[in-house]
Amino acid sequence: MSRLDDKGREIYDLVSTNDNFLKEINKYFNWFSSVPDSCFKGIIPLLKPYYFSSRENHMISMAFGAQLANKKPCLFMQNSGLGLSLDAIFGLHELYNTGMVMFLSNRGELKWEEDQHHFWGGITYGMLKSFDCEILDFDIDGLNVVKKAHDLYLKNKIVFIIVHRGNLDEI
Repeated sequence: MSRLDDKGREIYDLVSTNDNFLKEINKYFNWFSSVPDSCFKGIIPLLKPYYFSSRENHMISMAFGAQLANKKPCLFMQNSGLGLSLDAIFGLHELYNTGMVMFLSNRGELKWEEDQHHFWGGITYGMLKSFDCEILDFDIDGLNVVKKAHDLYLKNKIVFIIVHRGNLDEI
């Protein structure tokens, strides 16, 4: 981490502008959904087609349905939604051996973030490592994670891409 946000708080380095990120994900995916998250607020309004979800398990289920219609879904949510999403992930994607790609914001790893996020910020990696899934890190691999995730998706893998606060424009 080497930069400050507009409020003077330490955040992770910018890995990609929203425009470059959108160009890259649109090469590989054609159906998008999320539960609102401030880390993705600059991206969500630009996703096309975009399907809003108020609950993480509903988003996972909608993505499974989109796959049945030959779409390639890409999902966005924050780490605190993992608990609610697990039954849908394992009851659909794992059970039927279908891939899934999710950009997961790792909220709570920065000291200034809201208290309710700190618990999840401390357990997200450990929790994901306990599943049979692929974990990629946007901060480490940059835009290359999109193609890597797509390639794993085509092999019916469940892929989580960790995004850290500041990696994308939050404008």
